[in-house]
Amino acid sequence: MLSIDDRLNQIIRELIGNGITLEQAVEAFEGKYIVAAMSASRGNVTQASKALGVHRNTLHNKLRSQTMLNGFAESIRPTRRRLSAKRVTAPNLKPSRSSRTR
Repeated sequence: MLSIDDRLNQIIRELIGNGITLEQAVEAFEGKYIVAAMSASRGNVTQASKALGVHRNTLHNKLRSQTMLNGFAESIRPTRRRLSAKRVTAPNLKPSRSSRTR
């Protein structure tokens, strides 16, 4: 069985051989890592950020900025239920001018 170091060396050699830049490799790895953490936390950014060891805001920024992750947050985050399509307003409790006594 290969150690993690041997597996990483094999992947790195393959990436370099295919002309992948460090920036491309880092972005791809980071994207896959974030996707895995978000999937494991079922879309909960706070839990995923704790698992990744980054601040929640950092993870939000990465979800917004990384090309590979565009739309990922919306696809994994549970949809919120709408209470009602109709807006409910509170009753007007102020007396109108016509009903005031003078």
